[in-house]
Amino acid sequence: MNSLELAKYYFELSNNSDFEEITKLFDERSTFRSAKGELFLGVDDIMAMQRIHHGLFIKPNWIVNKVSESKPGVIRFDFDFSGETHSGDVVEYSGIEDVVIYKGKIQHIQVERI
Repeated sequence: MNSLELAKYYFELSNNSDFEEITKLFDERSTFRSAKGELFLGVDDIMAMQRIHHGLFIKPNWIVNKVSESKPGVIRFDFDFSGETHSGDVVEYSGIEDVVIYKGKIQHIQVERI
């Protein structure tokens, strides 16, 4: 799987909240900067955050509007997010997510709300 395919696969897994498979895409050197500016270090920290984030919603859903590989291994997603919370509120926002792939693993993700 090339870098672009792996990054797209990550979004597919995220829409299914498939934590077992998502975990395989990261390693202990991976980093993740959330749209709130929080930094998560390593697969365990990243996956703990992802489980909490996904758990806020009945069914989180990311729609990719545009994807591009600005240089080898650096993929940018323009996305829309929507999800219904357990209290019935609907959360919607748009964002940019940069995914850096190195040696077949996600090395870094950075999310920005727009």
